[in-house]
Amino acid sequence: MPGEAVSEAILIIAGVIMIGVLAGAIYLSISYIGSAMDASSLAGSQRLLTDVQIVFATNTTSTTLYAYLQNIGEEPVYNLQLGTLYFGLENQQQPIGYNSPAPSWTVNTQVLNPGSTATITITLSQPLVKGSYYTVMYVTQNGVQAEYTFQVV
Repeated sequence: MPGEAVSEAILIIAGVIMIGVLAGAIYLSISYIGSAMDASSLAGSQRLLTDVQIVFATNTTSTTLYAYLQNIGEEPVYNLQLGTLYFGLENQQQPIGYNSPAPSWTVNTQVLNPGSTATITITLSQPLVKGSYYTVMYVTQNGVQAEYTFQVV
């Protein structure tokens, strides 16, 4: 009899420990899922509040042009230099590097507050062709894009 009581006590203690371990694992899994949902929700809300447009683009020389990027969203756009800029003949744009050997681009600010405009300077390695249409497209880090097509005169 006393042996059975000890065996039962050991089994009950082992069962309680196993239930505790299982409950901890479930809680940890739910916590990870909740954190992922929070991060996804935050990224989605930031994307919904972010909006930019290129209000004008023109060349000043055959190898230099300016594009004016305006924040028309409700949130600031940080680290503009980490976005991606595409440039080229209409429907043939290629990504170009930031502050690198030509073709390259630079921007006059790193933070674009709502309502403000940044000047993007694009330096090309080949001259623009007069009469051709070119497209500038900027994509923010969170995937919001703006593009502008202009004709070289």
